[in-house]
Amino acid sequence: MAKKKQKLSEKKSGIQTIHIILALLVISALAIYFLNSGGNNSGTFPADNFKKLNTTIEPGKVKIIEFLNFGCTHCNDLRKNMPQLLQKYGDKVEITYIPINFPKQSTKSVEAYLIAEQMGKGDEMLNALFDAEFNKGMDIMESTIAIETVAASIGLNETEFSQKLDSGAMKNAANYNLRLANDYNVAGTPTVFINGKSQEDYSITNLDKVVGSLLEQGK
Repeated sequence: MAKKKQKLSEKKSGIQTIHIILALLVISALAIYFLNSGGNNSGTFPADNFKKLNTTIEPGKVKIIEFLNFGCTHCNDLRKNMPQLLQKYGDKVEITYIPINFPKQSTKSVEAYLIAEQMGKGDEMLNALFDAEFNKGMDIMESTIAIETVAASIGLNETEFSQKLDSGAMKNAANYNLRLANDYNVAGTPTVFINGKSQEDYSITNLDKVVGSLLEQGK
């Protein structure tokens, strides 16, 4: 009987040891995760993620990255003004749009933009989605039919576009955009980075001022 109790005690001790080891492993994994994804406390967009976006800062050039949402009123307002920078500074300015979805929103509008970009009509789709949402009252945030109607309106091949949208071909890319936003503490849209630095004031007046100053410094 004593031997049986000893074996049970040893077995219980072994299980407890395993649990402790597993707990330590979980804690270590969580520590590594938070250290590696601690966010953007400095308000800058780290260089390694410029590489992920195939974006590098070049002398005499200004790179703008905007996180946006197609249902965001302020994003729509900024969208109307952004072309001013391109008209004023030409190829000295490059703008990269990163659309994201908010919690509980479908990713379909983001996927639609990414598909259109892949098909060579990203800018047209961006403008058409905002126009459909805010000027035509179309539910481009959730309705696949509305999105396909927008795609057709800018001349995209309906069959090819619909197949890609239905298949979820860009679902992973849409989720990657959201991970990027989370990595850099994007709490709302629009969030604008200029040459890697977050802009608290995203008005076109301030963006123009910052771009002009950076180009002047780069001379």
